[in-house]
Amino acid sequence: MMKKEGFTLLEVVVAMTILAAGIMVVFGLFSGSLRLSAGSRDASEAAIYAGQRIEEALLAPNPAEGKEQGSFGEKYRWELSTSIVSHEISAREGERKEIYEEIRMKVTIRWMDGDDELSTEVSAVRWRPVRKNEKA
Repeated sequence: MMKKEGFTLLEVVVAMTILAAGIMVVFGLFSGSLRLSAGSRDASEAAIYAGQRIEEALLAPNPAEGKEQGSFGEKYRWELSTSIVSHEISAREGERKEIYEEIRMKVTIRWMDGDDELSTEVSAVRWRPVRKNEKA
């Protein structure tokens, strides 16, 4: 009796199908990781731009209440909102009162990711004295 060695055509087709499916899964994982890393890069850039813009706003000598807008390159748009709230502070009754302004700043960075608009925000508060009142 003669013994046949090797694979049948059916075994080869099944093996090739399994190999092709495995390769497709690996390519899908690679493309997904590239997509995620691009999204992570965009979010990191936006956070850096927001930090930069809030630092610039905090260093302004006389910030004005309101909104400002601009862009970083073609992809990122920023908006700075500034609000000012006055506070009267005294340590104890009868002592002189001091008036401070609380300057609240919020930077929002927006960008498009395909059809979705994404955003990140950074907020900060700064205080400055307004005037000193003498004892009553």
